[in-house]
Amino acid sequence: MKTKFGMLLLFVLTGLFVSCATGEYMKMSSKENAEVLGYVQSTFLVTGSFRYRSTINTQAYITLLAEAQNKYPDITIDIRDIVWAIGQGDAANNNYEYTAIGKIIKR
Repeated sequence: MKTKFGMLLLFVLTGLFVSCATGEYMKMSSKENAEVLGYVQSTFLVTGSFRYRSTINTQAYITLLAEAQNKYPDITIDIRDIVWAIGQGDAANNNYEYTAIGKIIKR
């Protein structure tokens, strides 16, 4: 009985840790017929007390869009298929670094 409980607890904890370490956001739907111009990558910091998935998704989108607008200043663009992952953490300042990558699409 203890072994089964221990294994269940291990799976649940593993799932929780993995779910906070990576994420996907704004997947391009099959109905979207957009021209892909390329990819963009960015890193950003999130304060530990605000490490909610919605906050990380929003920050990833904002930083990727800013980088993409630097690459294509005269074109109306957007970002799709965003994937992010947690990097190094600064425990002293409670900041965590994330890296994100996404597709640049022409609107």
